Amino acid sequence: MTIASVTFMRRVIAISITILAFMTSTSNLASAAHPNKIYKNCTELRKAYPNGVAKSAKAAGTTSAFVNAKIYKENIKSDRDKDGIACER
Repeated sequence: MTIASVTFMRRVIAISITILAFMTSTSNLASAAHPNKIYKNCTELRKAYPNGVAKSAKAAGTTSAFVNAKIYKENIKSDRDKDGIACER
């Protein structure tokens, strides 16, 4: 390996770590901004989560629903079609 390739690899690793740290902190901020709670109806839930709340990434698929199993469980009554997404659009 050349010095240039080692330097390049170090930069890629540093950038990857930075991106991962940002994604983790953003995820934590979203959870903190909307604590787990039971919403009265889908209108109220969509004020906090416009695309609904999914119990898993697999359930969310390409819907852009916010993925949080705890919030989904608290509001499972709003998942009328039982597809794993409460209040999807």
